[in-house]
Amino acid sequence: MKSKSNSLKLDIVIERHDGILWGRIGNRGNFTPTPYGNNTWEVIDNLKKLITDYVKHKGKNDKFWNKIDVSKLDFEFSYDLQAYFQEHDYLNITSVAKFAGLNPGLVRQYASGVKYPSNEQANKLRIAIQKIASDLLAHTIYVA
Repeated sequence: MKSKSNSLKLDIVIERHDGILWGRIGNRGNFTPTPYGNNTWEVIDNLKKLITDYVKHKGKNDKFWNKIDVSKLDFEFSYDLQAYFQEHDYLNITSVAKFAGLNPGLVRQYASGVKYPSNEQANKLRIAIQKIASDLLAHTIYVA
């Protein structure tokens, strides 16, 4: 862990359940915060409040959490498919599915939580989304 003067990066898994996004951070000290919100930034804001409250009250002796400066936290996000498509609703599920070589109806079922993808199917979607992101980053907008 880095000192308070440096930022600390936490891995957070964002999952969707009943239309709400939930965050999960595991194996850190004696506290497992589970923040929630309508979007990723609400989850992060809620997480910072939970950490601050924990350190102030029960976590004074927690060697991991009591050294954290919440204003300097950075995050690495992982999303389940339901949360990913909720947070990135500008992505057309049909197009992403076709790009991944998957049936669009099946991917809609994954995104709604009716069905759950195998690791292989989830990996195909991850690769497709990364290729789409790479393509988007490679393009510039021409302004006359």
